[in-house]
Amino acid sequence: MAAVYRLDGTQAGITKAKIVAVSGPIGTRSPSRYNFGSAQVSGTVTTYATTLNGTYDTYATASSPTANTYAFVRVTSTAAVPVSFAPALPGIPKAMSVRATATAGQAARTSANYGGISPFMPDSHDVADTMDFGFTPGGQYTLKWGNGNNGNGKGKGGSGPPETTCTLDIGWANPNPTSQHGFVDIGQGNSNSNLRTAITFGTYPNSSSSPSSLYVGMTLGGVPGNRGSSIFDALQDRVDQDTDTSSTTYAQYQTTGTGNGRRIITVPIANPNTWSGNGNGTAVVVGFANFFLHTSYSGTSGPICAYYVGPANLNGSSSGRTDSTKIYYNVLYR
Repeated sequence: MAAVYRLDGTQAGITKAKIVAVSGPIGTRSPSRYNFGSAQVSGTVTTYATTLNGTYDTYATASSPTANTYAFVRVTSTAAVPVSFAPALPGIPKAMSVRATATAGQAARTSANYGGISPFMPDSHDVADTMDFGFTPGGQYTLKWGNGNNGNGKGKGGSGPPETTCTLDIGWANPNPTSQHGFVDIGQGNSNSNLRTAITFGTYPNSSSSPSSLYVGMTLGGVPGNRGSSIFDALQDRVDQDTDTSSTTYAQYQTTGTGNGRRIITVPIANPNTWSGNGNGTAVVVGFANFFLHTSYSGTSGPICAYYVGPANLNGSSSGRTDSTKIYYNVLYR
């Protein structure tokens, strides 16, 4: 499970998966051991596949390309285990070779109904792109647009302050007024308390909420976007839940390797051409994605920015999968 967490569609992800499979989930502090912790597990082999029942490639093959679609890892370890008093019997060796194998991977779901979603809905830049929505991994995009109206409604500046300061949205010709791009109702409703809970803990949607699930093709309603400092404080609380609050980019966050994933949020993505209404309008969901939060958030209104990571994974990690119309989560199969 610790190994599959590292699979993110990159060459580096394969290497990290192998390292954690061999050394154990918390590295040198408690490496993989047996025989009451006195012996280090050696002879661990990792193989990788794009589907659960597909061909499992060797580490050398899987780590060759800079990008990949590996989403399943199989870990096999073999060790000579002492058999204690059994050698007192004739023909019984002092140690026996024992082999253990486990397979974990990123399973796909067509809907989210057990929480884990944040109440933002960035606009797709390319609805035909079912992997990245026209986004650039590592690029900064708008989770919530500002509430001002500078006359063009495109988030590009103009005569007044821009409705967004998020780098890769500033020059984008958003086809709808920014007053329609606030928070969205993923089951939490319009109350400030529930909105803060949805941001801080990710407990929506759930069996008691309406909607109780999110899926591609559904229409989500917005909620007014100007909610004051308490909402920005809630987002800061979410950041502070992470064990890495200093990395300024997702690449740095990955390299440092000390984060627990709380700065990574999963959100629905909107078809910007389907927004209707005003202020708390509605739009159609075209997929799901993960975003990496900044180190700090403050204010009372205005835009909220984050860095695009990739296809959605509910386990607080990036995903190696290629179909963003699905939501992925990490599973131990056998």
